[in-house]
Amino acid sequence: MSEAWFKEQIAPDGVEEDGCHPDEAKALEDYYHQKTEASAAAKAITRPIESSDNPGAHLYRLWNLLKDALMQFPESQVPALILLLDAIQNLPNPHLIGKTTPETPFDGFLWRGLPGFGHMWADELKRDDWRRTLAAENSESRAEMRSVHVRKAEIEARLVVAEIGGIPLHWGYDCIADALERRDAVLDFEVPAAARWITIAGERLYAGAVNGIESWALERRRDLGKEAAVMTLDRWLFWEERMQVLREQTEEVAGATETADRIMKRIRLGSD
Repeated sequence: MSEAWFKEQIAPDGVEEDGCHPDEAKALEDYYHQKTEASAAAKAITRPIESSDNPGAHLYRLWNLLKDALMQFPESQVPALILLLDAIQNLPNPHLIGKTTPETPFDGFLWRGLPGFGHMWADELKRDDWRRTLAAENSESRAEMRSVHVRKAEIEARLVVAEIGGIPLHWGYDCIADALERRDAVLDFEVPAAARWITIAGERLYAGAVNGIESWALERRRDLGKEAAVMTLDRWLFWEERMQVLREQTEEVAGATETADRIMKRIRLGSD
């Protein structure tokens, strides 16, 4: 990433009120260039918030910086960013005496669980109107939107596996069910995204099937799926079958369906 990218994070579109603290941007830049390790970077990037008079009020700025990094850094840097987020949420809680305000996390812990990160991620990146927006895009914009959609799924799955930021496994069930249980699924977007969830978090998703986990993500009625809010082994098998059907019918997602189907079978057979 260029130096300009980090400067832009301090004052997006020239508006400092929307940006992060300069020391946060510098700490992330040093970490990006491997000048610091995750533990040291976590301390450096959180120091401006811990030293402020109202720490809770500034969390969203840091979360926004890290959200942009997750979505815009080269994909090879994502594992390092996951390590940084994990190091942040495991920092010791700072002394907040005299700094408690309505913006302070309700449990009093500034870093544990990255309070507010998951909500910010959902507000910024999980928009329900993306299908309607897609219909108006040209092929170049569509390709860019597809890349963002699939990358978002990959990052969410990685955050779930690493137990970071309160990202729920339900998002994975929602993603896969939308891809495989809807006749109107946008296959070139949703099947590769589902495949990323299965590739990264497949073991956890399958454990939910074994245990019959209830999920709000499965309550919504889809025209090809099971009308139940429970993840089951039958549903897992149905997803496997759908991956096989789509691989044979739709060449544009053949690679994603083949990968996902292979992993799903391996997980299931390895657990029998």
